[in-house]
Amino acid sequence: MTEAAQLETRIELAIKDLKRRYRKAVRRVALLKKKINYLELSLSQEGCTRTEVGMEKLNALTERLDKFVDSVISESVRARQKCERLNQECKMQAFDLAKLEDLETSCKEIEQLAKDLLCYSLGHFRRTIHAMR
Repeated sequence: MTEAAQLETRIELAIKDLKRRYRKAVRRVALLKKKINYLELSLSQEGCTRTEVGMEKLNALTERLDKFVDSVISESVRARQKCERLNQECKMQAFDLAKLEDLETSCKEIEQLAKDLLCYSLGHFRRTIHAMR
């Protein structure tokens, strides 16, 4: 297999991996948000009788979401680094690949997801702080 073919294969594998991770992350965050929203709604409708237990569950879910956001941000950084390395290799070999554009698009999708999750997480944190006042 030529160097160009190997590079193309590595790029294709990176794209597949990023797309798989993106889909998995979107599904996971949707599930966490659904659970959090359900608990918040339940807590607002319930009296003080089960609020403490509900708040513990909500705090645990929020903590899971925060950890997940951190992992997606780390994933985004690793994806960008991989994209840059492959881009550099293409330049060094004077090898122009359209697939590299697909990889760049996948990197940007993961980066945007990380930004969106961070904004959601920070917004949720602010809402929680204001509710405690």
